Amino acid sequence: MLKRLPLFICLLSFGCSQSPELFSDMRTETFATTPITESQTTTITVANPSESAAQRLLIAGFDPATNSAGHFRIDSIMVGNQSVANKDIIIPPQSVLTLRVTYEPVNLETTLANYGGWVTGVPSRWEPRVIEPEPSTAIEKKETEAIHRALLQLIYDEPKPGMLYVQLVGRAVPGPEGEIVAGGRPGECTPGDGDACYTGGFSLDIPQLVPGGPKDLVMDGAVRISISGGAATMRMDDFPPALMYLRSTDIPQLPSGVSATLIVSGAQGKVATGTFDGSRLELSDVAFRIRVVLGEVAPADVTPGMSAIVDIVIDKLKLSTIEPYSGGEIGLHLETTLSAAPTGNELFDQYLGGAKVFVTMRGQLAF
Repeated sequence: MLKRLPLFICLLSFGCSQSPELFSDMRTETFATTPITESQTTTITVANPSESAAQRLLIAGFDPATNSAGHFRIDSIMVGNQSVANKDIIIPPQSVLTLRVTYEPVNLETTLANYGGWVTGVPSRWEPRVIEPEPSTAIEKKETEAIHRALLQLIYDEPKPGMLYVQLVGRAVPGPEGEIVAGGRPGECTPGDGDACYTGGFSLDIPQLVPGGPKDLVMDGAVRISISGGAATMRMDDFPPALMYLRSTDIPQLPSGVSATLIVSGAQGKVATGTFDGSRLELSDVAFRIRVVLGEVAPADVTPGMSAIVDIVIDKLKLSTIEPYSGGEIGLHLETTLSAAPTGNELFDQYLGGAKVFVTMRGQLAF
């Protein structure tokens, strides 16, 4: 079933060539044992051995259901020395597709999976529980290791359609200080010891998508900014999700009756750096992950690996002060212009291509 179903979906959803000679293959990439709070990165290469024919891939990315916890992430995709998007990829003859993938375990819960002839995460067989065990026989169960798995899928269209799976396997152990989960939840921040916490507004203005001026988003938590001397650092992993609900009643471009959630969060593994002089905060290399999921999602239900119809990173942004810090309050602003086809989704690219994006943050900064 594993081999046939994705190819069937490929033909229906992605418009693959109607050739009967479909192929399906799988390979496995295993990461070194990794403590919680640490990470391992590897490079996966796929060559086009042909001397004359280019290969076209419709998509190269995670099967969303297999990476819902977000233990794995794709840092970059390149053809030769050129960075490319994850859709509509052309590999010239004798060239190589390279994916840089990071394993950064977030917990010690083994992945529930059944593919590639391997079953993991199966619940233990039920056994009668002793209601009141003797103190001398009561043993505390500790989490000491977990197996994490995910599937990368490369959907080929030309010259021969088919599917290549890359099974990612990681083993996680407790961190150096005995950690069994990675860091804190995005949005958690306690002022002091070099940490400043921003709380307050987060407004988004995309005139080409949502008319009527800036819209206030629902931001789930505080933004942590580390300040040492005059230097400022913001780990984008710590940036909490901010949500905007897209409804066809408000956005005429959406089909009637359709609703979706636009999620703005920090891009994984990115760090913004800059300065804070006591009055003005200036940060470069700010990077946001933008996702769109169908339906209206609550902030508590947002996870790093949740399935999305749009999932892009906008990086190399600059966050600047527009209202200097005074009386515990500050105003910040950034803006950018999206590329002609920023999402790879034809529906959303129709009204996001070339769109100007403005973000404004007005609120409190506590030290």
